[in-house]
Amino acid sequence: VLGDHDDGGGTRLYPLNEVTPKCLLPVANRPLVMYQLALLERSGFKDVIVATTPKARDELVNFMDQGYKGSIKVDIVEVDENCETADVLRALKEKITKDFVVVSGDLVTDVYVHHLADVHRINDATCTVLLRPPKQEVKQPGSKPAKGEGGNVDFVALDAKRTRLLCLESAADVEDKLTLPRKVLRSYPNVSITNKILDAHFYIFSRWILDLLEEETEIRSIKTELVPYLIKSQFSSKSVPGQPVLVSEEEEDEDEKADESLVDDDAERSKFVPIRCHALIYDGGYCSRADSLHTYKEMNFEVPRHQGHSVPWEPNSSFPDKTDEEKRAFAKKVGSDCVVGEGFAIGEKSSIKKSVIGKHCSIGSNVKIVNCILHSHVTIQDNCNLTGCVISNNVYI
Repeated sequence: VLGDHDDGGGTRLYPLNEVTPKCLLPVANRPLVMYQLALLERSGFKDVIVATTPKARDELVNFMDQGYKGSIKVDIVEVDENCETADVLRALKEKITKDFVVVSGDLVTDVYVHHLADVHRINDATCTVLLRPPKQEVKQPGSKPAKGEGGNVDFVALDAKRTRLLCLESAADVEDKLTLPRKVLRSYPNVSITNKILDAHFYIFSRWILDLLEEETEIRSIKTELVPYLIKSQFSSKSVPGQPVLVSEEEEDEDEKADESLVDDDAERSKFVPIRCHALIYDGGYCSRADSLHTYKEMNFEVPRHQGHSVPWEPNSSFPDKTDEEKRAFAKKVGSDCVVGEGFAIGEKSSIKKSVIGKHCSIGSNVKIVNCILHSHVTIQDNCNLTGCVISNNVYI
């Protein structure tokens, strides 16, 4: 799990991640990292490495010691904050002994991980990428129009079966036109190209990719450099550093024949295990990233509405720490579409609608809160009116 390292998205969470590490930012009153751990635990994982920065390490360790109740063995590894995502993989090389999963620390999804693993295994893939359609924008009351998911656009090319990945480029890296080599079109005459699918930042890689990264030190980003490098290498006549040598010749399937036609007739290349990049498009459930203030805010409202098996948000309006009389009084002031943490207090003639309220928050009298996210230990004094705000820990208004 890439707890606090990313390929630029973290800067779009400023200033929230200046106060709280990205992996511990609450979504519906549950730290982001809990969603990835819950997903992996439900998928049968026993050991997970969480990479974090020196600045965030102590907070993350403290949270895992006190707040994590799961069964996964979590190894928290400190990696320099200037490292990008592929740099993190280099730093973790000695801890990884077989094919491995990489998931961004800002991803929340209910995908069945074994579906992605099946694609990887059946196709004997080098790299398998989870793709997702962009979310349909739902404008919240009081919010301003936003530019989709942080303006993210990817160009994706897939074969006729929509599983072989032939191109994955961020729109920011495409200047005038998108180009596919002729040998690709000869081998795959039916290619679908779209900019309506996004990289979910959820990957499975072959172990030998770590050997490649050790040699190709200029590759620093998984999304913008490593994955495009592997996709292009599918069509190259030359082997790449770390690429395993074939141990024995096996009967060729259709994909292997296509692999051979992608490259020139090169004796050296035929000695190596083919590079294959595949994808799984997940459009049947929840899959979103909190990689900007806008998407973080939207995720807080979406997760409580979602009933997926791997989106375990904190229960809201049952107020387990309140008496029956207090619960009835709160129900008149707090909308059923709200998420409210423990230790919550609210004054007379106040109302909260379509909001997420963290733990130990105190709301004064004659206060109106609509479409807001309050982290923990926030105090709102009398006569305040808040609409569309995100308020960090320990703030007094």
